[in-house]
Amino acid sequence: DFALSITRALHRDHQPTLALLERLEQGLNRFGPKTPPAHDDAAFRALLSDLKSVLEAEIKGHYAFEEAHLFPLFAAEIDPGISEMLAAEHEIIRPLAAALVESAGQALADGFDQATWAKFFADGQELVEREVFHIQKETMGFLPALEQIIDENDDAALTMAYAESGA
Repeated sequence: DFALSITRALHRDHQPTLALLERLEQGLNRFGPKTPPAHDDAAFRALLSDLKSVLEAEIKGHYAFEEAHLFPLFAAEIDPGISEMLAAEHEIIRPLAAALVESAGQALADGFDQATWAKFFADGQELVEREVFHIQKETMGFLPALEQIIDENDDAALTMAYAESGA
């Protein structure tokens, strides 16, 4: 339970991402690395559609907000190394997520062949591993630490900025 509006909002926004990553992992495991899903598989098509919308919001809005507003504050008040580590993880996850979003769009239009499925499968597994671990770090360390350095006025301003960011 987080006391600040901004940390509650960030934590709340992690939940659909974690749920999506769980669905992605289950979907990948259902087919394995060599057997692409049928183009008309409704459940997998829904997963691809959700993947596009959730990942786009995560890598464009959520990451950008943290990098612009929270990482500098955290670096100045607590530890620049942690902010640098989280930002470096964003830099690894961002192109991976973008590739999955692009692959999901192409698959929705044309389906997967062996090669596109193999790439999607590998990228999907890597994204699940990296993003889940990243969110866990934020939930267990970053967000609680923010609660120690953000006051009520800053909380209101950050919450407003987060809402306006579209994240």
